[in-house]
Amino acid sequence: MGLEKINMQNIMAALKQGAASGVLASGYGYAPNNWYVRGGALSAPTFGRQIESLEKLFALAQPGDVAFLGPGEYDEPNLVIPERLSNFTLIGMGGRGSAFVEPSLVGAAGIQVLADDVTFVNMGVASEATGAFSLKIGSQTVSPARFRAYQCKFEGNEAANPGGQVVLQGCGDTILEDCEIAWGVNGIIGDSNDDGFPTQTLIRRCWFHDLTTVHVGVGAAEHFVEIWMYKNKHMRDEAGVAPTDFILLSDNANIGHMAENQFANATNATGVITIGTGILYGPNGTEAGWSTARPA
Repeated sequence: MGLEKINMQNIMAALKQGAASGVLASGYGYAPNNWYVRGGALSAPTFGRQIESLEKLFALAQPGDVAFLGPGEYDEPNLVIPERLSNFTLIGMGGRGSAFVEPSLVGAAGIQVLADDVTFVNMGVASEATGAFSLKIGSQTVSPARFRAYQCKFEGNEAANPGGQVVLQGCGDTILEDCEIAWGVNGIIGDSNDDGFPTQTLIRRCWFHDLTTVHVGVGAAEHFVEIWMYKNKHMRDEAGVAPTDFILLSDNANIGHMAENQFANATNATGVITIGTGILYGPNGTEAGWSTARPA
């Protein structure tokens, strides 16, 4: 799905028409539900079964269901989309970040996805300030496939528990497109599990800002198998300070390609953009201009 085709009006019209015609039921043998999670002051739309919390939604929804999240902040900690809830779509209503999962419980995480074929559209997700992650795809034993996030916002962790805004643990075929990743220590972090390393990760047209340590990276002895980064914007914080590393993929086992990304005040030198030999590079833009020269 190209960005030019993603807008809330078209999405909702297509989903309502599909549910009414049974198109979305293909392969499931029943008409899937549309759900509406109440929030803020918005009155309920004329479609969808109403439910009062995301925790109850994830417990009651079925594969193939679509849920609309009304504007407002949802103080629900450590949410999990279980393995059984495949082909599930969650759409935030209103402007980007209007429907926002933001737990207040100390150390709480945001949402963990364990199911295959889950899609987020226009969602906001944060951890509590010392939470380990805002969004996590996978676990030590579960490797979800085909997660999609379009026009979403992920933020929230701090130095006390750096984790990552988005942690990709052993998952495969992941797309993050036109998303904002901000306000914390680390942005997108790759992590392995019992099945191996994250594979086939596409990060495109995303905006990174106000992250102190790294925008996209992996820990020691970790790597991505096929990571593609295109047309992303890597910004400094509000005080004009750059992160320790915009990109930290130094292990030569990382395989992928990065091109047409823009880095605020970065030169293509080690310590700012650090990549191993398996990452194809360029052209990318730094303060020195556009160049295909690999970081030294």
